[in-house]
Amino acid sequence: MTWMITATGRTHHLQGAGMALNDPTLHEIAHALSQINRFTGHCTRPYSVAEHSLLVSDLAERAGATPIVQLAALMHDAHEAYTGDVSSPVKWAVGQAWDAFEHAQAASLHNIFGIRSVMTSHRAQIRQWDLVALATERRDLTLFDPATDAPWAILDTPGHEVLASTTHTLCSHARETLIWKHWRNAFTGRFLLLREAVKA
Repeated sequence: MTWMITATGRTHHLQGAGMALNDPTLHEIAHALSQINRFTGHCTRPYSVAEHSLLVSDLAERAGATPIVQLAALMHDAHEAYTGDVSSPVKWAVGQAWDAFEHAQAASLHNIFGIRSVMTSHRAQIRQWDLVALATERRDLTLFDPATDAPWAILDTPGHEVLASTTHTLCSHARETLIWKHWRNAFTGRFLLLREAVKA
């Protein structure tokens, strides 16, 4: 079986010619991302892809990015609503097969939501904000200890270190008390706000 039933009851094709029939909605993307945990669930609290995506979009806004770039930053992991969030070590273990599968889903969504060109032209910037988000998440939501744990090449390579955000704290009591529906609604609201700003 190469299809799935989404939260809206729609059939979503995962590969092959059927992908041309896919018609993903903002609602089902926000719904799924708000319930999919980052780090395969190995955080000190539930931390969803939706919350991560909002953080990346926040970082883009703080950097002075235009609304369309902020929108692309928000949607950079939207395909995970259908592929799931697979941790980087697992992706590296699976290798090229995973890359090809994930890329096809991501490219399809970028086309459908009209962000393909901005994802391409701002790939490096969005990647950097994504890495800053990762460093912030590691600092605030994991039990990583630099004194005893091996460095993460993706963040800790000498000369290319990525530092955590100094303006975001993810381990606050306020964040810990929010439920998945908050992040679903926040993701949806941010998307709609940015889309209107892009149209203006």
